[in-house]
Order: sequence, then C-alpha cells, then structure tokens
Amino acid sequence: MKEFKLKDYILKDTIAAIATFPSKSALGVIKISGNKAMAILSKVFIPKRKKDIKKVKTFTLHYGWIRQSVNNKSRKGKDILIDEVLVSVMRAPNSYTTEDVVEVSSHGGILSVNKILEVVLNEGARLALPGEFTYRALIKGRIDLLQVESISGIVEAKSEKALLAASFQLRGGASLKIKRIKEKLKELLIQTEAVIIFPEDDIEFSYSKFSNKMKRLSVEVSKIVEGSNEAKILKEGLKCVICGKTNAGKSTLFNRILKEERVIVSRVAGTTRDVIEETINIKGVPLRIYDTAGILEPKDLVTRKAIEKTSDIFNEADLVILVFDGSRVMSKDDFFLLERAKDKDVILVINKIDLSNRIDLGKIKDVKGPIVKMSALKNEGLKKFEDAVYKIVHKSGVSSDDIIFMNHYQRQILNDVLFKIEETRKYIKECYTVDFISFSLKECLDDLGKISGEVFSEEILEGIFSNFCIGK
Repeated sequence: MKEFKLKDYILKDTIAAIATFPSKSALGVIKISGNKAMAILSKVFIPKRKKDIKKVKTFTLHYGWIRQSVNNKSRKGKDILIDEVLVSVMRAPNSYTTEDVVEVSSHGGILSVNKILEVVLNEGARLALPGEFTYRALIKGRIDLLQVESISGIVEAKSEKALLAASFQLRGGASLKIKRIKEKLKELLIQTEAVIIFPEDDIEFSYSKFSNKMKRLSVEVSKIVEGSNEAKILKEGLKCVICGKTNAGKSTLFNRILKEERVIVSRVAGTTRDVIEETINIKGVPLRIYDTAGILEPKDLVTRKAIEKTSDIFNEADLVILVFDGSRVMSKDDFFLLERAKDKDVILVINKIDLSNRIDLGKIKDVKGPIVKMSALKNEGLKKFEDAVYKIVHKSGVSSDDIIFMNHYQRQILNDVLFKIEETRKYIKECYTVDFISFSLKECLDDLGKISGEVFSEEILEGIFSNFCIGK
C-alpha cells in the first residue's frame, strides 16, 4: 500500500470516493465532501421533480438520475443518463466531515458505480485518499483520535463484544477516561508548579500524599493498558498455535474446533507437512489458529521447511495449545515443547482419553496453564477446551467498558505514560526535588494528548489514515 503524508490531505479540495465495496449488489454509494459538493451535484444530477438542488434543506433525500454531459457533434449536446439514484444531502457543519456532504446511492455494480465517480471527478472533485473523510472529521474537531480508532474497530469487528466496545468508544467513552486522567495529572502538576514558581510562600508539599495520588493514577492507567491489549485481541484475533509430536491428534483437534474436516487426518505419522491457518470465533474471541507439522526429525527438504515454519509460528504465538497423546508415555519431544512454552500462555490438552492412560502428569513442570482432558476423535471435552481459551484471554478481568481500541503507536505511548508514572513514584519515594516530578508529569500530559489527538504527531496520523480504506 502506498504511504501518504499529511501534506497530501489538502483540506480545500472537494473530495469524492466510492464508499461501498464495488461488486454486483443492490446498492453502491459514492460520497462527496467539500465546498463544491453541492455545485458538482447540480451539474450531474437531474431530479425527478424540478427543483434547485443547491438550495434544498439539509438531511433530505432526492430521487432522480445521474447524467454525463456529451459535447460531440453526433449527440448534439444531449446528456447520457447513467443510473437511477437517490441523493442524500447533509450540509455543513452537521455532517460527518463538518463540510457539505452528498451521498449518491445507485444500483450496485462495478461499472455503474465507477462511472458515476468518474462523472463527479470530471466536474471538479478529487479522488479521496485513504481515510480522508475521517481525517477531515478529526481536523475539524468533530471526533478525536480515539474515536477514529473506534471507527476502524467497528469496521474490522470479528465479534459482538468487539462491536459493542468500539461503539462505546465512538460515543466518547474512551475519550472521557483519558480526559479524566489528564485532569488528575493537571491537578498534580499545578501543585508542583506552585511550589516551584512561589518558593517564597513556603507552600507545603507532602510527598506521602502525593505518592498515594500517583499510586491511584497508576492503577487507572494500568486498567487502560489492559483494556487496550484486550482490544487488540478482539480486533486482530489471538494468534494461537497447536503443537505436539506426530500423531498426538493435533489435526483432529483442529478439525473439531473448526467443526469441519479442514485437515487430512491419518494414522501415518507426519501427515501435516505445512502450517494451516484458519480464523474462528470461540465465545466471542477471534482466534487465528494454526495447525502445525509435528516435532520430528526432518527426513527431507519439505519436512525440514515445515518444521522451520512451525518454529516461526510458535515464537510469534499469543497462545500455545500443547497436545499430548494420553495413551503414550511422554517422550523427549513432549519435554522439548514444554521447555519452549514455559514463557507463554499455554493450554495443555491431554488427548485420546478414550484409550488407556499412560501419561504421567506429575512430570509436567514449569508450565502455567489449564490442563484439558479430551478425545478429539470422539468429540469429548471440546466445551472444556473452549472455556479454557476464554478464561486465558479474559484472565485480566477487563470489563467491556474498559476495552479501548488503539493503534500500535498509541499503545506504545500509553505504556510510556505508565512507565513515567511509575518513574515519578520512584522520584517521590526517593524525595527528588519537585522540579523532577513536575517535568515527568508534563511529559505524561503531552503523551496523553498524542493518544487523543490534541497534540498532533505526524507519524501517528499518517500510520492511522494510510491503513483506512478509501471512502471512509
């Protein structure tokens, strides 16, 4: 995808784009925003009832046709009627971008929708860049940067929980949380500034009381950090890898989770020779789940490549499902995987409980995670497995109102804020001079401003809007 710079988003231009996916469908929508939106509409739209479209009221619908002017001699200046449409008019400042906005709803279809856009562009509009409509809403103050992220969260929601959390954020819930933290930081900053600016007044400064306030603030910011981490999982999905030695039942489990025969299952060891990926939803949690090649000695180039890919996926995984064959004594491959997984979130699946048990669970050490006994073949224990996944994902106990959608840059800044708050508490504990404390608080305030968009960071804004679709 091409990278765009903020200088490319020229606010004085009237912009237009297709707002729906171009396909064979019932409707297609072309959106126009800017000072010339109504003038352009008057040139391309023939209303069914005779009226001056430039003078119609805001929030009104109008039926008619989109036309293309033709100037060649054979047509003698007659117009070509492209499609029957409904036109929505939303006048400034009460629109998504706070500018005059027109939405043309036509019949769906790649050719008709693109033809209408072509006509609009020929009359003076410019093709919108990715996210440019939302960028204008941000610049004009209609929404803040957290609400921008919530729009992305709604568009990409993979579960009802993600959708409701993003909707709460779009209504300003997350922005209010950040605002309250900023207000508390400002109160603390005012106290430190008073001590620095008016030393002759001998203003009392209690390190212990100040420390208690900072501790409470640290707890609040920590909750937001946890909420942003959970939002990342809800939006992007949890990267989950199924591992185990050959013939432990990994592919059978994978098929059971998907509820379809996605992978060939065989008693022959090493049937899975590649990493197979699918996205599923378990109790509202989107999982990007990977079935991998078993741990075995590579006998050929294909097997070696499969094992290398398994290793890469394992290292990147958020959650590891270790599958053990309960009917066999644990081998060096099992212990090798246990050692590698000890620093990750793990679910230990003891498979094949329909057979005689030969596994000694007492030998499983240093791995913290639930143990689920099941028979993937007989479809026994799947609900317990799904419950275990849900508990691991939601172990922090974050409520839906605390889930906050942020991009990579915002999450990084938020973690920096938490670090600086803890650093400030250290300054207080060690009785540093008040100016150290004051400087750290100012940095926290500036950083929180970057998260909400009050303090603009070009890197953050360019990263966000380059990832938006054209037309949003």
